[in-house]
Amino acid sequence: MSEHSGIDAANIRSYENGNALMSLFSLVRIAEALDAKPGDLLDGVTVDMFPSTRVQAELPADAPRRGAARG
Repeated sequence: MSEHSGIDAANIRSYENGNALMSLFSLVRIAEALDAKPGDLLDGVTVDMFPSTRVQAELPADAPRRGAARG
């Protein structure tokens, strides 16, 4: 995976072991290496799967929501 994605093998191991969260850029690189869409790799992922010690950001009430019409 490291060779195909251009991501250091130690980083790949950290992602696999749950010791580090990858950046969006790394997610895209891994998806490309797997000939997949980044969204396919995120299918089924929920906020409950992440440690509760992480800071959670909330969108402002007037922020556009997923699937909402944009004008």
